[in-house]
Amino acid sequence: MKMASRIALIIGSLLGGSLALGQDAEPASPFMRKPLNEPAPAPKTTPASPLDAIEFRGVIEIGDIAWISLYDPKTKKSYRLSKNEDGEDGFSLVKYDPGSKRGEETIVVRQGGLTKQLSLKDADIITLKGDPRPTPVRPTQPEPQEPGPTRPQPANPNIEAASDEEVRERMQRVAEEIRRRRSLRRDVIEDGSN
Repeated sequence: MKMASRIALIIGSLLGGSLALGQDAEPASPFMRKPLNEPAPAPKTTPASPLDAIEFRGVIEIGDIAWISLYDPKTKKSYRLSKNEDGEDGFSLVKYDPGSKRGEETIVVRQGGLTKQLSLKDADIITLKGDPRPTPVRPTQPEPQEPGPTRPQPANPNIEAASDEEVRERMQRVAEEIRRRRSLRRDVIEDGSN
């Protein structure tokens, strides 16, 4: 009788358990297709980092020190980093790998606890449309001029050459102005000593 009571207890617990879950509840099979009207789960995305927009633009090596050029297109700001110095806005250069050939340079940059590896950005080459402007053709030797009276040309071509009389008058006015200023200076010195 003990055996019959155990079987009845097991059957009762199975029936009671299915009633608690619902009459039509079926266990989910991993091989069953999901209904079409059920939305697909959203893909897991990593949160955006401030380092995602940073571009590695170039390298300048002076002696044993490599200076790295970074650019942030969002803020339109450039940064210069070296291995031994911390940069602006918390940037620091963790590692610089020159690569085996030109264009394969990589760096590891850190900002505020976040670290990112960047490769050297390729330059965007834009071809120009249309023909380039022709270069002007300049004569190789000046053309010979007709002989005539030679007059000294002024250093500035915008100033016309003055006649001898105009030059004498200008020199006389300058000399008078110099004499006047010297006498004023002498009067000031004499008044200060009295």
